[in-house]
Order: sequence, then C-alpha cells, then structure tokens
Amino acid sequence: MNAFDFKKFNVGSIVRTADSCAALKHQIGFLIQVLEALDIKFSDCEQDPLLLAKAYVAGDIPIEQCKAQAAVWWAKIDEKGAVRAFQDRDVLMARLAICLLSNDEDDIAVLGDNLSWFFEVLGFLKVEPMKPIEMMKEYFEFK
Repeated sequence: MNAFDFKKFNVGSIVRTADSCAALKHQIGFLIQVLEALDIKFSDCEQDPLLLAKAYVAGDIPIEQCKAQAAVWWAKIDEKGAVRAFQDRDVLMARLAICLLSNDEDDIAVLGDNLSWFFEVLGFLKVEPMKPIEMMKEYFEFK
C-alpha cells in the first residue's frame, strides 16, 4: 500500500463532531501527533508551525495567528516558483506547515481534503505510509 491508496480507509468516513472548531482542533492534533511520531521538524523559520498548531489546539492563540503564518509559508513556495514542485524537501516542508496552519474554523467540509493532502505530502517526502495510516485508524472514529 502506498500513501495514495485509501481503499483500506476513507477520510470521508471519519466521524466528526458538529462543532467545527472542535473538529478542526481534533484533526490538527492528529497532524501534530503524526509529525512528532515521524520526528519531522521544521527549521529555518521564525515561528515553528508545530508550536503554533499546538498553541491553537490548546486554545492559547486564535486561528488567525496560524493563518497569518500560513501566508509566510506560501510566500516561501512562491519565492522559489515552486507551486508545482513536489520533490524539493523545503517546499514539501512548507506544504506540511500549510496543512497545520491554513485552516478555517468555519469550514469543516475541507477537513477530509486537508487530511488527504497531508498524507500525499508525506508520500512525496518518502514516508512509509503504514505508520501514519495505523495512527489514523487509532485516532479517528469511522462510520
């Protein structure tokens, strides 16, 4: 199974709370857990996206602060002219940061897309997919 094979599970069948803010925090908590388990760290940044995401999940900062930092990561991709680049590690790390930070508390409908994209970026980083998939199966409840 590779990072793109979602036949064994479906991100669309994740049971989510009706409270969109709580659902978002729950999913970001999963992304944090996976990145930490894989020992993926961000460098060359003023504000670590993992720390910002943790602060948001804990209720210490508003989502707007995360979104402002997501714009910084988008700018890094734009500076390199790498919108379509999927091999450069720095660009892929920026994409992971964007997965953590570029979220909207009012739009729960995109959580499945964000999670799918997160798995795809891990695949581009050559992460063995079974560990994050197993973590997902344990973390979320499915219909």
